[in-house]
Amino acid sequence: MRLHRFIIPIVLLAGACTGEIGDTGPSNETPEPLVLMAPQVRRLTSLQYANSVRAVLGDIFDGVDFPAFNDDMPTLGFANDARILRISDVNIESLYTATAGLAVRAVAQVPSLASCVSAATDTCFASIIDDVGRRLWRRPVTPEERDDLLATVASVSSSTTRAERVELLTHLLLAAPHLIYRTEFGVLAENIARLTDYEIASALAYGLSNYPPDDELLGLAAAGALHDQATLLSQVQRLTSHDQYADALTEFYVDFLKLDALPGKTKLPSLGLTAEVRAALVAGAREDLRAIFRQSGAELADPFQSQVAHVSALTAPFFGVASTSTAPQSVALPTDQRSGILTHPAFLSVHAGEGESGIVKRGVFTLEQLLCFGLGPPPDDVTPLTELPVGFDPDNETSRRVLFVQHTSQAACVGCHQIIDPAGAGYENFDAAGRYRTTEKAANLPIDASGELRIGEEVLTYANSVEYVTALSGSQGLRSCLAERFATYVFGVPPNDVERYGFVEAVSAARPDIRQLAEMIVASPSFVQREVPRSNR
Repeated sequence: MRLHRFIIPIVLLAGACTGEIGDTGPSNETPEPLVLMAPQVRRLTSLQYANSVRAVLGDIFDGVDFPAFNDDMPTLGFANDARILRISDVNIESLYTATAGLAVRAVAQVPSLASCVSAATDTCFASIIDDVGRRLWRRPVTPEERDDLLATVASVSSSTTRAERVELLTHLLLAAPHLIYRTEFGVLAENIARLTDYEIASALAYGLSNYPPDDELLGLAAAGALHDQATLLSQVQRLTSHDQYADALTEFYVDFLKLDALPGKTKLPSLGLTAEVRAALVAGAREDLRAIFRQSGAELADPFQSQVAHVSALTAPFFGVASTSTAPQSVALPTDQRSGILTHPAFLSVHAGEGESGIVKRGVFTLEQLLCFGLGPPPDDVTPLTELPVGFDPDNETSRRVLFVQHTSQAACVGCHQIIDPAGAGYENFDAAGRYRTTEKAANLPIDASGELRIGEEVLTYANSVEYVTALSGSQGLRSCLAERFATYVFGVPPNDVERYGFVEAVSAARPDIRQLAEMIVASPSFVQREVPRSNR
């Protein structure tokens, strides 16, 4: 069985879903030719930008705003998707204002900048460019760039104080596209462009830590050493031994499951999801993930099997456990109610309605994000259901039964919803706030969370929600999709099909730990090479 079949978008029949997650893989075993990713410029995410500034200038920015790019929380996909991160009319003002504030704070508290304010000569301006600029821009500043920066500062010398000129120079460095963006152009040889050592250093650092290259990586880049595969892999081993890698994996999961969307979700007040509770739930989930990935030998799928969670007195009611602690503490969860991150209240609350469990929301997300199954847009001929069968009382029927009646009333709905509804109904033991339940509505109707979900050649059967998430988490379909999603996260764009297939198969066969996983991705051709379109050669 070729595992890559699970991650290819399904061909829809007559514009509707086929009814199961099937096999549309190639019918022969001849490998397709390798097509590398194209050269590109990619903007840093909000987190990467903030980490870059702090790494160079220090953790001195409490109370100072970083740029609000406001484009890095997509409903599906990832926040670091190079195709969606832009500077636009919407965020340009925030970028200018925020970087000006960062510059003022930096000049006041960074010694090399503060000393320039009181220096006797202007030579410190060039020193700032060569030192601070090199680390912020992740490469040496060229002589032309240095001259341009110095000329800009000199042009206002008659109308500004020295402190203001240092702030201007710092502002120019912080707002420069060389900091905000990173390139993957490389040096062209025939139709293949190999990334420069500085580009490789940035790809490695941001891909594995969300931080910029440190001095060791920049030193290796300056020496041209990152073209050596052994040196590159030794740096992978070094970077993945740091807590920053565990933090990056944590952010991958937060982004993958969209946990950060919880604060902005509209919820009924009766659910008790106050702003404080929501923040605590997301923070607790981050601590859960961080604790998992800081363990030696941790695997990417481990969060799906965890039986503990960081819980405080504030969040304990949502887990169904007791706690009097004001700070989150690791607590064992009842195994008949919880199993892994898919039963965490933060995840379940995000993928639910205002007050209802959201069978369709949870089903769609599970199929598209967790199983890499592209549903596509709904058919054009679907209309809202305005009439119910005579004698049918939705208040005295389970949510699952109501959906069944609604979705079987229109032929256009049946194809997709015979896949979507089972994928979402498996979570029905959890309400819109992620609390475990066995009944619903005022009539205390018994919950039915049993069912069957087909994933390619796999058939998942379950009697309740714990059995569902356990079966789902252990399925090859989810593991294959998870491997693809992680590769996409590190690359910043989806990998080419050939590398994706090979990567998924290798991960599924070898079950690598998280450090070996990083080595596999960095060793792939697309990590250091780009294919240049013929028209651009």
